[in-house]
Amino acid sequence: MPYPGNGIYIVLGEMSLLLTIMKRGTRWPAHSNQDDEQDSLIKSFNKLKDDLSQVGDLMDLEPKIFLTPFLKVIMSNETTGPVTSAALASVDKFISYGLIAPTGPSVASTVESIAFAVIHAKFVGTDPTHDAVVLMKILQLLRTLMLSPVGVLLSNSSVTEILLSCFRFCFEDRL
Repeated sequence: MPYPGNGIYIVLGEMSLLLTIMKRGTRWPAHSNQDDEQDSLIKSFNKLKDDLSQVGDLMDLEPKIFLTPFLKVIMSNETTGPVTSAALASVDKFISYGLIAPTGPSVASTVESIAFAVIHAKFVGTDPTHDAVVLMKILQLLRTLMLSPVGVLLSNSSVTEILLSCFRFCFEDRL
């Protein structure tokens, strides 16, 4: 799949959507008494926005730079299910749209970082239905990652962890 020329706008759109969901939620109130982790998640998106404004093409930016804020949200134990779900959907979209080119010096480590973050995803459970949706999005993203052109860069141990995670979800008692 050819690399889309408007990749920056895709990332900006997903970032805007995720920030809206984060700020609308009860964990990110509009007033200034946010805790450090929540504030650091918002700050990482603000830094990403600055980084994106300084490049003309997403190919000029290492994939890890535009993925890291989304992966931090996925791994944060302070985010709710809907926020984690939106971050998972964003990363899935980036992979599906080919925003991560399979060539480059740091692509293999970026792909490993995605796998690690998704396998170790955390979120504050709200209700069983929403939690099941998040687990489904995790499985969908792992599937997309394995079947994408960058999936061949996954190490054997990451593929094994992905498969074990899928089996764990099958036997999850809470759902």
